[in-house]
Amino acid sequence: MLAPAPDVWETPAPVFDGPPRPEEPVCLVGDLHGCAGLLGRLLAWRRQHFPEHRLIVLGDMIDRGEESARVIELLGEESAAGAVCLKGNHEEMFLAFLDDPVQAGRRWLRHGGLSTLASFGWRGIPSDSASRIRARDAVRDALAPGMVDWLRDLPLVWQSGNLVAVHAGLDPGLPVEAQEASTLTWGHDAFERQPRSDGLYVAYGHTVVRRPHLQDGRLALDTGAYATGALSYALIDPGAPEPERIVFGAVR
Repeated sequence: MLAPAPDVWETPAPVFDGPPRPEEPVCLVGDLHGCAGLLGRLLAWRRQHFPEHRLIVLGDMIDRGEESARVIELLGEESAAGAVCLKGNHEEMFLAFLDDPVQAGRRWLRHGGLSTLASFGWRGIPSDSASRIRARDAVRDALAPGMVDWLRDLPLVWQSGNLVAVHAGLDPGLPVEAQEASTLTWGHDAFERQPRSDGLYVAYGHTVVRRPHLQDGRLALDTGAYATGALSYALIDPGAPEPERIVFGAVR
């Protein structure tokens, strides 16, 4: 039996072509957005109580919160130990900034990039082209060797059994392998209105919800950790008894 954690909600699976059945136990984690303290609590609790659950981070690890640099450091270590970290639209914007700070930097800075710059030691607002280039160079110098390549190589989707994990959603009319990259990172207007017909469950973040939940084959896990102080997760163990097969919860 899983040990209780702070603020745990147990939610029965709805009728949707059977329950989610990944091929191994998993711990799916919603958008972190620079909340290294919450991530540290979750990692410590997982190591103590459910180390057999593979960690699956649903993207948007950076921006908005104050400790994006530390989040990247921690998740790089977890990835080396077998965790799966997906690429979200904020990682996509960050990489675009590293490639083209003058043009792409404006968009990224409007969407929470300033806090990420601060986490790498940059002070001030890079409001012109020259300062954005200097900010980019400072971040590159501060990143650990290999970290930019790690970010570029983050997968957009992970699938095990009838469970699919993405950052923002899927086009319900297309098979997983035919999805556009922009759909996986930015979402699709039909995703939250139309269930999939292939029986796949889709775990996702990106869209802030009041509580993590499972509805019509969609597992929503972004509870706005940087604003609410609640980092949500879902534990799925295909070998557990039915009442414990899916447990939603949050660390604060």
